[in-house]
Amino acid sequence: MGMGPTYRRASPLSILLTRVISVLSSCRRHHTANMDTEEKIGSLQRSGPYTFEWTKLHLPRWKTDPMRYQYDTVGAKALEQLQHIAKERGFSDDPRKRPDFYQLLAENHARHADLRDFWAQLHSVPDWVDWEQLERGQRFFYRYAAANLMGFALQGFVGENSAASGVVEVLVRTGGFSTRVLLHRLLETFQWLLQVTESLAAIQPGGAGHISTVRIRLLHSSVRQRILNMVENRPEYFDINAHGVPVNTLDNIHSLATFSCNHMWLQLPQMGVYPTEQEKKDYIALFRYLGYLLAIPDEYFVTVGQAKATMESMLVHELAVTKTSRVVCFNFIKCLVDLPPFNVSKEFIEAGSRVLNGDELCDQLEMGRPGWVAYACFKGHCWLVSTLARAQRLSPAFDEWAIQKWKHLLHSAVIQSGLKGASKFDFKYVPGESIMVKKEGNGRKNVKYGLLSRPVEIFSFSIFILGIVVATSACLFTLWIVAPHPIRWYSKYP
Repeated sequence: MGMGPTYRRASPLSILLTRVISVLSSCRRHHTANMDTEEKIGSLQRSGPYTFEWTKLHLPRWKTDPMRYQYDTVGAKALEQLQHIAKERGFSDDPRKRPDFYQLLAENHARHADLRDFWAQLHSVPDWVDWEQLERGQRFFYRYAAANLMGFALQGFVGENSAASGVVEVLVRTGGFSTRVLLHRLLETFQWLLQVTESLAAIQPGGAGHISTVRIRLLHSSVRQRILNMVENRPEYFDINAHGVPVNTLDNIHSLATFSCNHMWLQLPQMGVYPTEQEKKDYIALFRYLGYLLAIPDEYFVTVGQAKATMESMLVHELAVTKTSRVVCFNFIKCLVDLPPFNVSKEFIEAGSRVLNGDELCDQLEMGRPGWVAYACFKGHCWLVSTLARAQRLSPAFDEWAIQKWKHLLHSAVIQSGLKGASKFDFKYVPGESIMVKKEGNGRKNVKYGLLSRPVEIFSFSIFILGIVVATSACLFTLWIVAPHPIRWYSKYP
């Protein structure tokens, strides 16, 4: 059986210990005195267009709040040892002398107990892992790639990521959400997603996806350590009382739920694509294993029902729009608008975001209200991906062809063309006192609508028009079959 991740409360800095314990004690007192503030079993909850019933599987606040002050201590200890080794070898924060922590880990994991523990955990496979199931989960991503990518961008990033206050407060302090570097950062995220869904070998120990996941875990520890070091001298730099420890356990559970569950209930169904129960089990199982590698508690993703309840709990507890949320949302939209070769318009992004996230959240994020053409374009996209999903279920050969084509296309476009080679997820977005992302433009000229200027929207709008024509023709044909001679039929009743 694999070794599970270890957690502890407080920060690695002694000055923060008293504060964290105080906050946790306050949480307990608040829970004891305010039990009636928790969501009631059987109550109806709503998040945008999505509604659900609160059950015993959902996570109450008294359980989630303390997790803001828990984090991956095994990774943190390993990072400290790797930094010590890097310093001995002359590495530094200088981009030209920046260490490759994974390479140092691979070369030195037998030298220190903390590194041995970290390495052993990463290379121990839990007994609940079913590799065939995980391989089926990988295929799910490419099977519905067009819908998954649109949902991930417009609901996962624009909606949920922007509204997760603790997450965005960390992101803006790294500078990674400046429009100057945001596209590269997003491509890195998609690189990881592509690598962990490429093949079974990729996520097994030593595979490209496995290595990238370890790099990301070390990166999370680096970001947390840097921000906490700054808080030691400037407590106002990051509000630990409000947001918890940076990159904490609750933030990571929320992120894992976004990656593994939002497709199933918040994104694809809104586009007319309905994953099967087996597909849900397989995809969630894949990310449960990836979460294990990232030191995220896997018990919240053991079953489809528990994973769904975890996702819904995050919708209730974690989404809170702030001024920083609006900055992140604004910059993300600016990053995508008029991006070659698709040249997607701001209105198309806003229409899709409102369909997937609901008007209330989008109004809070200060998105515009587009006209009917933008909604028609997005509806055309929905009809297309829905039709493709049905066709793939009817034809296994077409399904296999589509999976392989999407896999080749995305790997080529993102990793080879977009990033010019796979990223090593090094610590390039370093939190600093002078770094605080604000609303920025993208430096591109506005693109006007034309036959070829906005190919995604023109094609989607064509699908919409075609759908209207087909639906109208079908209705007229049905009426003709039911009443082929309406004049003669009515003539019997002068």
